[in-house]
Amino acid sequence: MEIQTLLKVISLLLQYPEAEIKSVDWQMEFVPIDEPELFENMNAFGEYFQRTPLVQLQENYVHTFDFNDKTNLYLTYSKLGDEKERGQALAELKEIYAFAGFELDSTELPDYLPLLLEFVSHADRKIREDLLRRFREAIVNTQQMLEEKESPYSNLFKGLLIIIDHFILKEVLL
Repeated sequence: MEIQTLLKVISLLLQYPEAEIKSVDWQMEFVPIDEPELFENMNAFGEYFQRTPLVQLQENYVHTFDFNDKTNLYLTYSKLGDEKERGQALAELKEIYAFAGFELDSTELPDYLPLLLEFVSHADRKIREDLLRRFREAIVNTQQMLEEKESPYSNLFKGLLIIIDHFILKEVLL
């Protein structure tokens, strides 16, 4: 499975769970992953997603991402909060999207992780590397909080970090 495809899949799985996303057999989608640790994390999340009823998925999603400042999906929020610098960072992201020809047809802010992942799944290599490097720390922090809470989303974030470190930035996980 191509890295860009995996980024798009993670983008979809990090959005509010809807019936059409729930209907996909995600475990079968992950079969082509030939990196064992990445496959293990993605498959663990796929198993959770498959066996959990939609209403429960939705409740867990809201509880995990919407009602918790430490695990929300807005990458600049954990570092900048509602400070003026956050507005500047959001404006800069919008410019990057516009420059690359990516239309923001979403009501979400440009630092919303699923939106960013969708963008980098289509962006050229340099933009993808720059943005994922820039937001890696926020992704790590969220993953750690999710792991502390024993959230199944921790596996999805671990998978994302493996992709970022091993396939995009080519760094070794510490």
